Amino acid sequence: MGENKTDVTPLIEIKNCTMEFPGVKALADVNFTLMPGECHALVGENGAGKSTLSKCITGENRMTKGELFVKGEQIKIPSYSVRESQSRGIAIVHQEFTLMSDMNGVENIFVGRYEKKHGLIDWKALDRRAQEMLDFLQCDINLHIPVKHLRTAERQIIQLAKALLDDPSIIIFDELTAVLQEKDIENIFRIIGLLKQKGIGIVYISHRLNEVFECCDSYTVLCDGRYINSGKVKDIDNGQLVKMIIGRELANVYPPVNEDLGEVILEVKNLTAPKAFRDISLQVRAGEVVGLAGLLGAGKTELVQAIFGNHKIVSGEVLVKGKPVHCRKPFQAIRLGMGLVPDERRTLGLNMKFDIKDNTTLPSMKLFRKMGIFQDHEAESKAAYEINEKMNLAYYSLWQNVKKLSGGNQQKIVIAKWLLRDTEIFLLDEPTRGIDIGAKFEIYQLIHELTKQKKAVILVSPEMEELIGLCNRIYIMYEGAIMDVVEGERKTQEVIINNLLGVNA
Repeated sequence: MGENKTDVTPLIEIKNCTMEFPGVKALADVNFTLMPGECHALVGENGAGKSTLSKCITGENRMTKGELFVKGEQIKIPSYSVRESQSRGIAIVHQEFTLMSDMNGVENIFVGRYEKKHGLIDWKALDRRAQEMLDFLQCDINLHIPVKHLRTAERQIIQLAKALLDDPSIIIFDELTAVLQEKDIENIFRIIGLLKQKGIGIVYISHRLNEVFECCDSYTVLCDGRYINSGKVKDIDNGQLVKMIIGRELANVYPPVNEDLGEVILEVKNLTAPKAFRDISLQVRAGEVVGLAGLLGAGKTELVQAIFGNHKIVSGEVLVKGKPVHCRKPFQAIRLGMGLVPDERRTLGLNMKFDIKDNTTLPSMKLFRKMGIFQDHEAESKAAYEINEKMNLAYYSLWQNVKKLSGGNQQKIVIAKWLLRDTEIFLLDEPTRGIDIGAKFEIYQLIHELTKQKKAVILVSPEMEELIGLCNRIYIMYEGAIMDVVEGERKTQEVIINNLLGVNA
């Protein structure tokens, strides 16, 4: 990294950054350099210190030791704040939305910074500026409807437009693509290209290592708060990067697919829901992983929610062990042995105000009753402890709030609560979204364990490699209908891609 810095001043330079919280050293002697017009990947497992370092750059954290330079000027750490970082041209775009859902795009972009004319908000001027930003980003979005009605990718673009408001020279993308589909990620890469041409430096935090090789120029690896290495992306390959991140080579990322299948546990016949999916038929056997592939809007999540009794259907039927069932509410599906791991774990999979124990035992509370009335908290705690130990959960207390856990550990609790309930049918909607390579590997092993216990699994994933590596069969959805079912020799990226685009192969 040090060859050609002499003639160009780095936008960000961090030297020997140490960040300590009470009882925890989050960062130890970390170095980081961002050059103008560069996209610099900041990678590492959950808990490696990526977000902590980015907060040191934005002034949300004040480093305990070390030096921070912004555009060559040394920052006075004790007085450094978010406001000062913004005034120095630093912006951040988060994975989690910070938008007001009932306000429209223009209002969200300029909230708190409205231009006024004769004491009134000059909406025409704001509309014009917002449109100029969208033109620069080459995106077409309706800015005059509440953002809750926009697609996830469109909301991300509004967050990005908001970040560009002060014409920043440094932008931190914090897991921006974790909630996006493939084609929307391509759009973000295109925008990164536009920003780099303007000389803007980008700190790119992501768990998707393929993205590092697609859009980043440089990389810095952190592990347990320590600086491991940095360099040019073109000088390394995926295997070398994985080894730096988790400290070992990751051979055989996917465990063997279970071929010892039992009877059909779940069957769906001609299931239809208006504006979501139509005439869907599929079946899952005991010990089998069945994949659902499809682009955004193909109806995958709606189908899984409908099976779980959380999306209204107008025709067709669901059978569990050959018997027709009618799940109009999730509690009915739970009684039949179903468990859902939703795509939004923080909002749908966990109660973020609860601790680990309460989240783990939530669906099973009735199993821990004394005399059918009193809750047996001791038995609950024991069961929660045992199941989370089996899950290899990284935690210090069952009474720890789940908000403080990494994404991978949060996901383990969502799966643990269904294991405790002795669930037979697992509906996994993007279970590895936004978690690091090491935690993904553990989730893959868990799915393999479920199949060995003769559980039936439906897996929704936007990652083709994941579906090919984990599934016995893959149903490919296109615009609400099943386009094809692939298994055996036809389980290839080429066949799946053709079907995703509506071309039979």
